[in-house]
Formats: sequence, C-alpha cells, structure tokens
Amino acid sequence: MQNYLGIDWGGTYIKSGLVTENNKILKKLVYSSLELQKKEVFIDTLYNLTKEFKNIKAVGIGAPGIIDVKKGFIYYLPNIEGWKNYPLKEKLEKKTKIPVYIDNDANVFALAESRVGAAKDVDFAIFLTLGTGLGGAVLVNKKILKNMTSAAELGHIPISLEEKKCNCGGSGCIETFIGAKYLILRYKELTKKDVKEVKEIFISAQKKEKEALFVWEEFGSILGKFLAGMVNIFNPQKIVLGGGVAGALKIFKPYLWQALKKQVMWPNLGGLKIVKAKLKNAGIIGAAILAKESIKEVGV
Repeated sequence: MQNYLGIDWGGTYIKSGLVTENNKILKKLVYSSLELQKKEVFIDTLYNLTKEFKNIKAVGIGAPGIIDVKKGFIYYLPNIEGWKNYPLKEKLEKKTKIPVYIDNDANVFALAESRVGAAKDVDFAIFLTLGTGLGGAVLVNKKILKNMTSAAELGHIPISLEEKKCNCGGSGCIETFIGAKYLILRYKELTKKDVKEVKEIFISAQKKEKEALFVWEEFGSILGKFLAGMVNIFNPQKIVLGGGVAGALKIFKPYLWQALKKQVMWPNLGGLKIVKAKLKNAGIIGAAILAKESIKEVGV
C-alpha cells in the first residue's frame, strides 16, 4: 500500500509524518526548524525521509509563506530567512524522483480540518491559525480559495493607519494586534511581569487576574471586529480557530461574539458557529491530503 509524506513546516519545528490513504499517521518525526534552515540540509533530510518511510506516492508540504502553488515556488517566508525566490518543488522532485506539492501552511491546516476535522460538515468556512502571527484560509464550495499565490492572507489585512510594522513588510496588519507576540507585550505593559508564553496569560486569566482578563477582552474584541468584516464578505457557516492562542477560546469567545454581533449584517449571523480546530496534527494530515488530492487531479 502506498502512503504520503506530509510536512508541516513551522518557524520553530518541522513536523513530518507518514500518512495513509485514509489520513492516518503511521509514523511521525519532528525536527528543529533551525536544524533544517539551510536549503541543502532541508532537501537532504526530506530525501532521507522518503527512503526511510518507503512506498511514498507523493510529498505534500505546508510552508509558512507566499507560494506559487502550481510551480511549487517559494516567493518568501516572512519569519524564516534564506528562502526568497526558491524553486523548492523543482529541487525536491529532482532529488527524490517523487511528485511534490507545496501550499501555504494555513491552507494545508484548512484542508485537513475541512476534510476530516471541525469543518467537514460545511461547504463554507473561515480558518484562522492563532499563533506567533495569524494565518488564514477560506473554504468556498468545499474548495480552499486560491489564486496565483497560495493563501487568503487574512493576517495581513491592514486594519489601522498606525505605522505598526509587520513581518510581511507592511504596517497596521491585524497580525500586529492579535499575534502571540503582541499579547505578551500588551500583558507586560500592564503588569511589568516577564512572561514568555501566552499560556501564562491564560492561566492568570483563569485565576481572575484583572490585567490578564483585560488582555483577553481586548484580544476578543479586536478579533471579533476583524472577523465581522470577513463574515460580511464570505458568509461562512463556521469559523475554525487553531494554533496555541486558540486554547484560550473559552475566555475570549464572549467578547469575540459581542463584537461580531455589533458589526455583522444580521442575516449573515444565522447558523454561524465558532469552533476550535479538531485535529491534533492538522498540518501533517493536511499536507498529505494536499499531495493525495493533487496527484489525483493530474491523474498519476
């Protein structure tokens, strides 16, 4: 039986998995992103994985940046240096002799959640990955919305005229207001505490600390107002939230809903649900599904 190699490429870790035709992970290996930062090391590692896992029909990769999906060409990865204008698909296929398919990591996450996760029962959905930044994807008639490049870059929609610089090169993006980095900075401003992770702010909020609760209230209100615009555009049946920050959903969800209801045109609220992502390894599974569906499209 042939399987697929799914690669979930993040700024901190690169997670790889051997995935079956039925989307089950048989084996999983995790690497530090710093270990594989050099292109030749990255390519050699993936080549070795195709030999170690064996019977690989195709490789799927979710990459954290702007991708030409048809060519498998990386324009750039905002949070990872050294990958600007790089023909990754071409290089990997030449080395491995196996078909390779590449998309934005948020699209890959959305693909998994729309096929076997929290949005498998709907045709229209918005997906956000709430982590260091904000990744986004949109499902329209059960297809991930794409054009010349890979993703609906929802995290880089400007919402402010303030010159708040973003890693994408622009300023005032929604990501600069609700990314994990912003949450930590905002909490430090209010408390002068030296926190390292968003989880610490979540724990403080559970203990009813007023500063932590205020940070989550502000976060939910900003995210809700932003999502109101997305709901008015796409009219989804579900909004699926993933990433580490989504772990605090039960705390910020009331404020998110309050902001949504103020801004959304009311017919678009009918039946709308906001849910947490369901899959533990959505990036790996989604990358494998990308490979599987792409190879079937070309009839291989």
